[in-house]
Amino acid sequence: MPQVFKIGSYWVYFWTNENNSVEPIHVHISEGKPVPHATKVWITKEVSVL
Repeated sequence: MPQVFKIGSYWVYFWTNENNSVEPIHVHISEGKPVPHATKVWITKEVSVL
């Protein structure tokens, strides 16, 4: 599982093979050791400004 980056104890990463997933492109975020059921953040074209 390639790690994109780490912030403190949080890892941002992706799985190289998610069983031919039909989900949009996304990364996983977890605290500590990466796990398959971590939070997913989808990468989209939309930009939100707060």
